[in-house]
Amino acid sequence: MTITLPLLHSLINAPLLVGNLPEASTFPRHHLTLPDTTPDLNLHQKLGHLYEDALGLLLTNSPRYDLLAQNLQIQTDIHTTVGELDFLLRDLTSGQLIHLELATKFYLAVETDTGLTLPGPDARDNYFRKLTRLRTHQLQLPRLSQSHLPPEFRHQAIVTQQLIYGCLFDHIESTAPATPESLNPNCRRGKWLTIDHLLRHFPPDTTFQIIPKPLWPVPFELLQNIPLEPWSATPSIDRCLMLKADDHHSPYFITPPNYPAPGPT
Repeated sequence: MTITLPLLHSLINAPLLVGNLPEASTFPRHHLTLPDTTPDLNLHQKLGHLYEDALGLLLTNSPRYDLLAQNLQIQTDIHTTVGELDFLLRDLTSGQLIHLELATKFYLAVETDTGLTLPGPDARDNYFRKLTRLRTHQLQLPRLSQSHLPPEFRHQAIVTQQLIYGCLFDHIESTAPATPESLNPNCRRGKWLTIDHLLRHFPPDTTFQIIPKPLWPVPFELLQNIPLEPWSATPSIDRCLMLKADDHHSPYFITPPNYPAPGPT
């Protein structure tokens, strides 16, 4: 089995990171349809672009939707781009025009003297900044820039919906799970720890397997037939790694010792 199939399955079945928002409800996924043959996807591109391509395949294959545009740039003039619509599609049952925004994100709960912060594997990313940007800009684009949409869509009502996948990692020593605003209470969760604390929490004979980045959003139950590369603990690492430990059902992020100092992903 190639990794494309569990990737596509995860878009239909994986729990979402964020639930309904006042600006946009979650997109109903039960009409997404797997293709008859498993297509090739470019697994070497950025994770967000990979999952956009994968969702585009499911939308194209669904008899419920007509995918009208993907990565549609909104320009106020030939020199100024104010944003991009991930997907513009039509519900062929209702006739409704839908702007669908997609994100695939991972955040690590870090308690500080001033409260909870949620950086990403690259600590320059942050759950709260991403959520604010999403709600105030990305989900508002059709309304704020309607006059700059392609002419055939400017005078049609557009409903905005969203799909935000990913996983929230609590620190392995945390006594309670983080519950930031808008988080889906049934989201996928894991644990994180720094590389120098690995032996404090795992026996020396623990078997680790590394999860390649294209499969980060895929729940473990969809990876049962995918061979994973063994990983041996090293004294230091320069980026966050997602690992499967023995038969544990949840993922672990192993971080550099100085995390959350910004660094490569």
